[in-house]
Amino acid sequence: MIIVRVPFRVSLFGGSTDYESFYKHHGSFLIGGTIDKYIYLSMRYRPKLLSEKSLVVYSKMEEVRDFDEITNPLIREILKFRNISKTVEFHSFSDIRARTGLGGSSSYCVGLLYLLDQLTNSVIAKKQLVRDAIHVERYILKESGGIQDQIWPVYGGLNTIEITNEGNFFVKPLSLSEDFVKEFESNLLLIYTGKQRDCGSVADSHDGKDKIAILQLAKEAHGSLLKENIEKIGSLVYQSWKEKLNISNLISTSEVDAIIDHVMSRGAYGAKLLGAGGCGFVVCVCNPKLKQEFSEYFNGKTLDFEFENKGVTRIY
Repeated sequence: MIIVRVPFRVSLFGGSTDYESFYKHHGSFLIGGTIDKYIYLSMRYRPKLLSEKSLVVYSKMEEVRDFDEITNPLIREILKFRNISKTVEFHSFSDIRARTGLGGSSSYCVGLLYLLDQLTNSVIAKKQLVRDAIHVERYILKESGGIQDQIWPVYGGLNTIEITNEGNFFVKPLSLSEDFVKEFESNLLLIYTGKQRDCGSVADSHDGKDKIAILQLAKEAHGSLLKENIEKIGSLVYQSWKEKLNISNLISTSEVDAIIDHVMSRGAYGAKLLGAGGCGFVVCVCNPKLKQEFSEYFNGKTLDFEFENKGVTRIY
């Protein structure tokens, strides 16, 4: 039995500039990191004495003779993409529910690809693993979206990602002191809107839009992070959110607006909805006293986190 762990991510700046329709003309610059909330995936070859069928367990349980019978398209297509020919037993579970703006579907994709590579003793470079995940999601499954979510879980850490016009990407860890990272984490809080989303239509709405301001704010935020100015970082998060609202009327909802309006009215430095839009988690940048206040106010709907730096990892 092989078990891998793959992190979720929090994208702070530059989101939506990682769509091909934008970066092929202007490039892309993103800031964010992977967090200590994970998806766990396990697999083994299934003994024929036990069954001649494969067992696949996720939100449902399926026993199939042929991978084409698997109803989950991501699992089905990855097993075929990696040319798995033997019967397998696969299980997955998660710290956070799916479709909440934390890059979960791409983390799942990366995790399953990596799991199969471990199972077959294949050595795949990080960049190739990213490329494979992009290929599965964008070209085999034809899902709309950018390419940052396939990068974060492979590399792990609190980083910048630069994407060139040709689609090449470069991941660089942020040069931040350990003390500042801890302070920054103490000023961050995730607030759940109470809804999940089907990101397809929302992601479609990002294509072909002017995102120059979002790109410029990401580059400005890089300087503020290096200067360890949390209040300015929060302000830029909020400015980025206001710019993102110009992309589509599908980006926000009344529930999201209510959360962001509340935290900003109470003195938060900044807040924005994570992911393509619609619902999921709001990230709030605020001082620790307000963080405690918001945790109590949004009782049961907040999530504290720390950044992690390992990315997808085999743990057994």
